[in-house]
Parts: sequence; C-alpha cells; structure tokens
Amino acid sequence: MRVIGSLSIVLPLAVLAACGSPLRAQDRSVNLIVGGDATWTLGYKVPAIAVAEADPSDPDWRPLPHVNHDDIHNNKTYSYNLHFDNQTDEMRYPLQKLAPLFRSSDIVFVNLETPLSDTARPVGDYLTPTAFAGALKWAGVTAVSVANNHTFDAEQAGFLDTLHTLTAAGLGYVGGGRDLAEARRPLILERNGIRIGILGYSQFNNAGVSAFATDSLPGEAPMDPTIIREDIQKLRTQVDFVAVSFHWGTDKSSNVSPGNREFAHQVIDDGADMIFGGHTPYPKGIEVYRGKVIIYSPAHMFSGHAHREWGDNYLVRLTLDKKDGGPGSIGKVEVLPIAGTGMQLSQPYLLDDGPAEKLLQTIRELSSKLDTKLTIEGTTGVILPAKGGVERK
Repeated sequence: MRVIGSLSIVLPLAVLAACGSPLRAQDRSVNLIVGGDATWTLGYKVPAIAVAEADPSDPDWRPLPHVNHDDIHNNKTYSYNLHFDNQTDEMRYPLQKLAPLFRSSDIVFVNLETPLSDTARPVGDYLTPTAFAGALKWAGVTAVSVANNHTFDAEQAGFLDTLHTLTAAGLGYVGGGRDLAEARRPLILERNGIRIGILGYSQFNNAGVSAFATDSLPGEAPMDPTIIREDIQKLRTQVDFVAVSFHWGTDKSSNVSPGNREFAHQVIDDGADMIFGGHTPYPKGIEVYRGKVIIYSPAHMFSGHAHREWGDNYLVRLTLDKKDGGPGSIGKVEVLPIAGTGMQLSQPYLLDDGPAEKLLQTIRELSSKLDTKLTIEGTTGVILPAKGGVERK
C-alpha cells in the first residue's frame, strides 16, 4: 500500500490519489456516495448480426442469423438527439450537474455498466469510448464496479480494454480481473484514518457463464456465496468497514424478493457492513439489518437511452464514523433523489420540491416493508442505522 496525502489506497492494479487532512483524534468521519448504473452509450449499439426467434413447432430447425437487424428497442426508448462539438464535452455531459456533489465527497462509488474500448467489437447493447474514464475521474468518481450483466458487451477484448483504461485513468475497480483471483481482489480505500474495503460480484451476465472469471481466464466475479464469505472474512481483519457490491435480482419491479433478502442477510451475517445492490431500473428500498445497511438498488445514475416507463432515481450518502480504539459504525444514511425521467436521465441533477418528495415517499414506503424507518427532511431521506432497523431473529 502506498500513501498519498491523507488517502491510502490498496488497489488490484492502480493507486488513486486524494487530498485533505485527517480529522482530530477521537472523532473521525468519512462520507461515501454510492450511485447506481452508469451507462453512456447514446442509443443502443445494435449488433451487426441478430438471431431470429425460434419456431417452437419446428424444434429441428435452428433460428436464422440476420444482417442489419432493426433496433427492436426504438419503440420503447427516448431519442436524446444530442450533438457535441468534441468528445470531451460528450463524455462529460451526463456528469456535469452531479460533479460538484461528487467532488465535495470523500469517496464516490458507482456501477460502470458498459465496457470502455475504442477498438473492440460490440456484440451487446453498450460500448463507450475509453475517454469516458477520464470524464468519471474529472467528475470526482473514485472507483467503480465492473461486475454486471453488460461487462462483456464488447466481448473479452472490450472487457480487458476496460480494466486497462480504468487503471490508466487512476480509477479503482472491483468485480473483475484477468483471472478469478484478481476478480475477487478487494479495493481498500483509506480516508481520515478510516479504512473501507470493497468487493464486487455479479449474479448473471448477458454473455452467459463464459463472462465469469476462472483460474486462467478473465471475467467478472461470480456471486458465489462460498467465495463471497471467504473474501469477506479475509478482508474483515484489514479494514474498519466491509462493503460488497452486487449486480443482482431482476429488472421487473421495485419489490425485493424473499430470496434476494435472505441472500443479503447472509452476507451481512458473514461480516459485511454495507451492501451496494443494483441492476433493476426501478428504485428499491433500503434495509437496516443488525445495524448494517443494504441498498437493494438506487436504479440508474445516468444512461445514454431511457425507456418510457423509467422514472427518477437516487444516490446514497453514507456517513462512516470511527473513534480511536473502537469499531466503525454507520452514523447516517442519506437518500438524495436525482432526476431520471425521460431525457433527464442523460444529465441527472439533484431533485427539489415536489419531485424529490414524491421519490422519497416511495423509498420510505419500500423501506418500511423492509422493517426500516426513513424520515424525510426537506429534499433528503434520512435513515439512522442505530434506530432505523428491526433485527430479525
């Protein structure tokens, strides 16, 4: 580990720099912002070849491949019709209004739901220029997860380009690597004398199981309970807080399934302090379980396209506290509503007044179903983990 300023970072492949000075002894605090899926590919990158649907009445005949298949998503999506003078403006565009908030925070962690490459072949929906990594860094993002269902949208070449690009930009990442050992490796960040370790895993990938890392092949870390438990227990002794990022569940609703909740509770029981969930485009509730925090899904942060049924989303700001000689604790969880309806998803901003209250009321109801109390203070939702959850026996 190398220490630069007051931020010490142990990375799988890179060291991040940060500035600032530690707080006075006996009273240390870090604020950590968690965002949802970040995708900046204007429209869908439609594969050159698309396979037709199978005919169930003729199982002996395979579906045919078609060239220049029409974009089947066009009838469901908004077209932004954005035009830019240069690539830098294009890459920074979705981050412009959130950047001041990010830069004022100690750590910002999001899910990078797109490969970064200038040369790889697109085979899925998303592919973003490598210059986007610089835009994330410019906006104040500290680290990302690369474990999600779109990580192989530009095949293995695009995935490897993504890892190299993030490292070159000075961004930390979790959830992927050149083999399974690297994909499981944690990111350890230190700020104000508080050490936070982050792990990342995905439940599925659009490319199938071939996108998961093995002992000799690159890919993302699989959401295997056995390796997650091993990784948490190994990391637990090195840090004050353990956070685990998951790309999980379905994209069908804002409800949390019983299986999803049971899995999350087991991860907390195994030693995690925080879970950063994602994938669903519909915001889900937040749960406090045994004093720990489970963010099931804040939904999107921004995207290069928007479906007509999608709406506003949120960021989460966690205040992590630690007194010298004592364990760390999560002092406060703040829900920050961000715009995401229609074209707003291309450049989100902090919501105010009615739209913020509407989103917060929804998250309050969803969190209440998870035995967690969220109070609304102006345009912010507040959860106090010491008081906000009901421990289940």
